[in-house]
Amino acid sequence: MLYPKPQLKPSGDRALRITFGDERSLEVNRPVRALSAMLESQPIPGLREMVPTYASLTVLYDPDAVAFQELKSRLAQMAEDAMRHQDAENAGRLLRIPVCYQGPCAPDMEYICGYTGLGPQEVISLHTQEAYFVFQLGFTPGCPFIGPLQEQLHVPLMQSPRTNTPKGAVAISVGQTVIYPRATPGGMRIAGSTPVQLFQLDHSDLTLFKPGDRVQFAAVDETEYRAIQARAVNLYDGVEIVKDDR
Repeated sequence: MLYPKPQLKPSGDRALRITFGDERSLEVNRPVRALSAMLESQPIPGLREMVPTYASLTVLYDPDAVAFQELKSRLAQMAEDAMRHQDAENAGRLLRIPVCYQGPCAPDMEYICGYTGLGPQEVISLHTQEAYFVFQLGFTPGCPFIGPLQEQLHVPLMQSPRTNTPKGAVAISVGQTVIYPRATPGGMRIAGSTPVQLFQLDHSDLTLFKPGDRVQFAAVDETEYRAIQARAVNLYDGVEIVKDDR
């Protein structure tokens, strides 16, 4: 649900959280991205960092540079303006990401097909047919939470998470897609794998994705996957930037 008015609450002594709703949806996420864009173009003195999520934006600030009440008052007005802003979802980049949905790259494809009643090609067609949004980064550095997925692809989380989800795993569950930047535990169903790099400490961008980006997955076979993997050493290797409106 989108709240009638944004809710502003302190988060520790150097942060303030602005919450717009209580669900993972484009309707709720739209003002998050709009407010983030407003603060980038109209920076408030003393504001140090922004952390956008599905339904909220947390701002970190220097209390010696800006008083809490002053910051809260300015953000409250900007947040209400953001709720009236309707064109934020047209901003950002569109990135095309190669994914192999075959063999060992897709260890949960059989489960996904069994649960949804779809065939493998139907799963692939649905997952590649439209551009999704990057709602937030989290869990591990550079890990994007992407969606919303079509209802036909909704599958539950694993009852017992894997202790080792491979780097590059493209996983779906609870209405979203996650791409694992490195091998970590994880409880989502792996539908495929991408050979591209998502996080690089010595790159100026650090992460491949930014909140507000759009993502279009492109199916490749195992031979293409291995060829891209061999040359995908740095961020953006093997990635097609279809559109860049940043």
